[in-house]
Amino acid sequence: MAINLNGLDLSGAPASSARSASATQSNTTGSPVVTQQSGADVTITSTAALLARLQEALAALPAIDWGAVAAISRAIEVGTYTVNADKVAGGLINSERALGQLELSEA
Repeated sequence: MAINLNGLDLSGAPASSARSASATQSNTTGSPVVTQQSGADVTITSTAALLARLQEALAALPAIDWGAVAAISRAIEVGTYTVNADKVAGGLINSERALGQLELSEA
C-alpha cells in the first residue's frame, strides 16, 4: 500500500496515482474532505514516521536566520567579511556529487 504524506508518496509511484486507505473528495468550498474506508489498515513505517517528525521540526524553524543575515551584512559593510574559497569549492563539489547520484527520468 502506498502512503502519501503531504503530497510525498513514499511508495515511489507518483503521488497522484497513489492509492491510500482514505478517499479524498471535494466539498462545495473546494477544500478536500477525507473519508476513511471501512476495514482498511494503515501501517506507517519508522522511516515515514521519522520523515513526518522531521517535517514538523523543519516547519517550526524560521526560513531565514535574520541574525546571521544582519551579522554578514554588517561584516560586508565594514569590510571584514571574508570568503573561504576552500569551503565554497567543497560545497560546490558536494552539490555536484549529490546531483550526480540522482536518477534522471526522461519525460
